[in-house]
Amino acid sequence: MGNQPWVPQAAGKLTGKYSRDFPMISGAAHAKESEDVVCREFELLSHQAALFYLDGMVNDEKVQRFILQPALSAPPLPPGRDLFLHLNERVLPVSSLSAEGELAQILTRLFSGDAVLICDGLDKALIADMKGFIKRIPGQPVNEKVVVGPHEGFNESLRDNVVLLRRMMRTPALISEAVQVGNKIPTRLCLMYLDGVARQETVEEIRRRIRGCNVDYVEGAGMLEQLIEDRPFALPPQMLSTERPDRAVSFLMEGQVVILMENSPQALAAPISFFHLFHAPDDTHMRWQYGAFLRVLRLAGLLIALLLPAVFIALSMYHPEGMSLPLLTSVLETQARVPLSLFTSMLLMLTVFSLINEAGVRVPGALGGTLSIAGGLILGQAAVQADLFSPLVIIVVAVSGLGSYGVPTYSLTLSLRIAQLFLVLAAGAAGFPGLIIGLFFLLIRLCSLTSLGQPYLLPYTPEAPANPDLALRMPIFRQRLRGALANPFHLRRAQGPMRAWERKKEDK
Repeated sequence: MGNQPWVPQAAGKLTGKYSRDFPMISGAAHAKESEDVVCREFELLSHQAALFYLDGMVNDEKVQRFILQPALSAPPLPPGRDLFLHLNERVLPVSSLSAEGELAQILTRLFSGDAVLICDGLDKALIADMKGFIKRIPGQPVNEKVVVGPHEGFNESLRDNVVLLRRMMRTPALISEAVQVGNKIPTRLCLMYLDGVARQETVEEIRRRIRGCNVDYVEGAGMLEQLIEDRPFALPPQMLSTERPDRAVSFLMEGQVVILMENSPQALAAPISFFHLFHAPDDTHMRWQYGAFLRVLRLAGLLIALLLPAVFIALSMYHPEGMSLPLLTSVLETQARVPLSLFTSMLLMLTVFSLINEAGVRVPGALGGTLSIAGGLILGQAAVQADLFSPLVIIVVAVSGLGSYGVPTYSLTLSLRIAQLFLVLAAGAAGFPGLIIGLFFLLIRLCSLTSLGQPYLLPYTPEAPANPDLALRMPIFRQRLRGALANPFHLRRAQGPMRAWERKKEDK
């Protein structure tokens, strides 16, 4: 019973009798109660007909020009001519005209912005794509800005997002497969992958998981990710969300599947490995030396954000012999004036820093960045002057926060902050032994993760042939293989030398 539509009348098929079909659709669509459900009755080829559409969801000019005017001015139906074929071939000049007899599907198309035409004598409704609702034009990505590379991002229109990828990859091998999710309010999805490059078992697994989403409504890509990911209780993300078409194209070329969703300006890529989370969108557009340097910085930032607060706590509380004498003297002198313990101060400052970041994100407009910077400076200065916190604690928290900002994936940044607190607790409880045990636990958990059934640390464990562009940015002409997640029969991305002009020059 839980999978039944909310509207009791939204079941059954059209009968071909206008006296029964019209009240069935009108009642199921709540045409009398909903002021935006437009119902236009008229005579079509000497038959009673009605046109249903949603005001504001369709293009009124298209409805008038391609449906109403041709229908009202159409000559009588020739004797012996099939009504459906005549309407489809002679009367309605609509390129995307389809027929549907199931009432539930008719309502889904109606409330998706299509126009529905029923006619006496037809047991199927003619559905025309007349969408004309307000939508945001593709603009610059908000969260994935780059220095070099394209400055174009997805919007909330599924069709526009598919076109963006089609424009960048002009090949029939790019498959766009329509899927729906949601029992009572279906939401359109589009699975995109390169035929032959993506593993067929990966595509089948994504289809299976989407079909198994037993929910009324899926609001966006973030909710879909939580419904189909492998380990929902694990900290690291097992799918990668991007709002950049060029980054989605790179995933497609590596043999991954990209999921686009109506009303969502992000695309989901799966399966992924842990190393995809370190790749910034503009890495490919930079010379390999610059990209390698930036990836080393990101890796250093991750290690600093994850370990620096915990190492400082372990050294200060349990292993002071590991600190130089001047540093140890500074720690003891500053801590003597502070009423809170070093462990408590560190936990409070990490919490306050995270709170300032969250407030900066939620504050509207340009005030967000100002609040994050000014708020941190003002609170830190005031806390030091009031002898509430040690200056060294504030410096450690600030440096670790800068390290987390270097991570290009927002979801990985959040998981990093949670793991940071976990390691601080472990170091505060048992010093370096507790820190090592905490790191060992996190590493074991990381090794046990999968993404759509694929090992999370591919191609290092298990070892597999793959594109060498992993931790470091490698030269383009050395990247002769696709990622380890691609179809092994189409692993090579180049035949022969990639800089073939050099050989020709040497021959001369």
